[in-house]
Amino acid sequence: MKDKCTTQNIIHQLPAGLMQGDFRTELFGDRETKKVFAISNGQTLPFSSLSVNHITALRRKLESDEIAQTDLKHLPPSQQIEQFAFCVFGAADANADFSETGELLADDNFMCSDNCKCLKWKSKNISVNNISLSVRKLQIVKLLATDLCDKQIANQLDISPSTLDTHKTQLFKIFGVFSKSGLITQAINLKIIQ
Repeated sequence: MKDKCTTQNIIHQLPAGLMQGDFRTELFGDRETKKVFAISNGQTLPFSSLSVNHITALRRKLESDEIAQTDLKHLPPSQQIEQFAFCVFGAADANADFSETGELLADDNFMCSDNCKCLKWKSKNISVNNISLSVRKLQIVKLLATDLCDKQIANQLDISPSTLDTHKTQLFKIFGVFSKSGLITQAINLKIIQ
């Protein structure tokens, strides 16, 4: 059952798997350690406790992304899968990463860091209203959420203020908002800014 998408519903949704009897599995990452944990049936488990079926599904998704494989090849295989899971499924949200039957579901709108290579992976898709955001658009969203004025943001991006205005107008349209504060609120609600 899907809730109506309102700001209040987004803010107050519980992570998938948090309650006993909810057998969906939600992965989430610790930004400091880059470790991944799973929530299912009211329990929080380390990544190493995931079932073989869950690990196999993650491995298949990783194997379908040549860029991710190249970026992670320096790690041992088990760490490759955990790092991949961190980057692609690291947000703790109400959208389960695995269904009750163990099917791998859609990736999260999760910015694991400001400069992670994962933004270029084909398995990483940060989107709003079914529109994928480019790395540049994501960079602009993050800068708009700072206390910098538009002129400072434009200088930092090495673009003119009018080019920044064009980007902002495009972002407002994509996010379905009319102001910078509306954009930031939506970006937070969608886990793009955390």
